[in-house]
Amino acid sequence: MPIIFNPLSLSFKIAKKYFFSKKKSGSFNAVTVISSISLLGYVVGACALIIILSVFNGFENLFAKMYSNFDAELQITALESKTFKINAINFNEINKISEISSLSKVLEENVLLKYNNKETIATAKAVDENYLKITHIDTCIRSGIALIENGDTNFALCGENLAYQLGIDPSDQFNFLSVYAPKKGEINFINPENAFNRDLITPSGIFAIQPEIDSKYIVVPLRFLSELLEKENELSAIEIKLKNNANINKIKQQLNTILGNKFIIKTRFEQREAFYKLVKTEKLISYIIILFILVIAIFNTIGTLYLLVMEKVREIKILHSMGLMANKIATIFAWQSLFISTVGGLLGLIIGFTICFLQQKFGFIKISLNSEIPYPIQFTASDAILVFITISILGFLTSIYPWLKAKKIAES
Repeated sequence: MPIIFNPLSLSFKIAKKYFFSKKKSGSFNAVTVISSISLLGYVVGACALIIILSVFNGFENLFAKMYSNFDAELQITALESKTFKINAINFNEINKISEISSLSKVLEENVLLKYNNKETIATAKAVDENYLKITHIDTCIRSGIALIENGDTNFALCGENLAYQLGIDPSDQFNFLSVYAPKKGEINFINPENAFNRDLITPSGIFAIQPEIDSKYIVVPLRFLSELLEKENELSAIEIKLKNNANINKIKQQLNTILGNKFIIKTRFEQREAFYKLVKTEKLISYIIILFILVIAIFNTIGTLYLLVMEKVREIKILHSMGLMANKIATIFAWQSLFISTVGGLLGLIIGFTICFLQQKFGFIKISLNSEIPYPIQFTASDAILVFITISILGFLTSIYPWLKAKKIAES
């Protein structure tokens, strides 16, 4: 017969008495001490789980905010090719979607950069005048200003690591950045310099977002790179900013209907899919590690309940002789297991939530000793529910052996 949990039953009331009562002398017996240790194990486990999950949420939100300075909320790219023709996109239909705030045309290509006799390979991200409305790159400028074009003059924003490598100084008005891109058609190996288109551009600012971006990208006007690459009518992507509280999944469906199956629409998380998968994987691994620690802790609970069963053999016999069924007697100790896990889990959640709240409010734990940046932390209800369900399942599992032992004693 399965374990039946009825909070109005006699089994529940007896289990509650065992859990909350002391000996008449006021001192705790050995079972009570071990029960307290088991309870502490659940408290620490639940607290550790919620804190670790909240820390990973905090880092995920932190990096999402950082990448939002460079990546758009939605990005449209060709499914099977690197670029696509501008006239392949029905901009009139896209502009009819009321929840779209603005969009920017983008062309990306690897180029060779030269500055002050230094050179390196970089990725040029060419954007139109709407790009500064799409992202928040202007908030990440470390030197210079966030200027991409002014009238007929072209300017470049350079990643911090890339700028350091080339020695770029936005305040230097006498040195220009040389940008080289391969010409279309056959390459003349006799005179390799003729195989490249070259143009000059003025560095206006240096941005710092993430090392992988700062060491790779230079942002230039779309008209500049289109002419250099001889791709005046081609794009690599269209980046879209949505209005506040817009339904991103609904807009993706609308865009899919407009664009057909030749294009793919990615959210900000999907654009950095590898990174966010890594964060989720690390979060899962941390959850599993703490879960294993909790599994070890539940053996204390099983041992505690076994001792309690053996201590209450006389009471079990009396209850059975009074007509209480063996299953109901055994359920007393199943309830005892649930009391330990539930109370421990709730206490752990309360303590964990308090620590998370204090860290969010005051930031007393820093990322490093020499850093003023506090550990990011984000408490979510879904994590709290996950932790409580985990603790409840473990509590149920620990109740099985004591239930079977008590039932066997009652029937003997």
